[in-house]
Amino acid sequence: MKKLHQYMMILVAGVLSACGSMAVNDPYVEALPEGFNAQEYMSLHPELRARQLKDYVADYNSQFKTSLGKDYDAVKKADDAAFLQDTERLGAIYTHPQIGAHSYEQWADLIAQMSSADSTANEIFNSLAEYNFINVADDAALLLTVPVDYVAISQQFNVFGREHGWAYRACRADEAANPARSSLEIAKKQASRATSAAGFTPDTGLYCRDAAGVDRLIQ
Repeated sequence: MKKLHQYMMILVAGVLSACGSMAVNDPYVEALPEGFNAQEYMSLHPELRARQLKDYVADYNSQFKTSLGKDYDAVKKADDAAFLQDTERLGAIYTHPQIGAHSYEQWADLIAQMSSADSTANEIFNSLAEYNFINVADDAALLLTVPVDYVAISQQFNVFGREHGWAYRACRADEAANPARSSLEIAKKQASRATSAAGFTPDTGLYCRDAAGVDRLIQ
């Protein structure tokens, strides 16, 4: 449930991507923590960029649907099937640092789990069709031309990332021993929310991520 809620809130980034540039006095800008950098924040949470790309593909395909009319569903089904059969292309997309941003080890694990009929792995694999531009030969090349909406990335932090304790920058050397978020009471409260009727408790702390991938409280 928690993961589903996080995913739905990540969708906010896609919705907000339609917004224009922030004005100097925009409250979203004023609410960002000191030193916030949208590019660094996105690098820590590549799923935000992935969501933007998938939204872009969906918009592209919806325009294609308008031109194809009633033939669209059949064309899309065939195109998606061909796309998902090309594991070399899928692997390149899944592991590209500016697209899927997963490791080669994660890709190998996914393929291995696919062969064992793992339902979750199959769901993840089939979801890669969200990167498929209908009637486009080189999807990866086109994906790399999609501009990053850093305004949306920043807004996602303010409307979701901050209160859910998402790290917004890398930790400095003098923060290496700061408390790990996972050890804090707020992390336990939020983790138990999926199995409890208690209301959501927002996180009021700010966090960095160390070289080992541990999110730590900024003090």
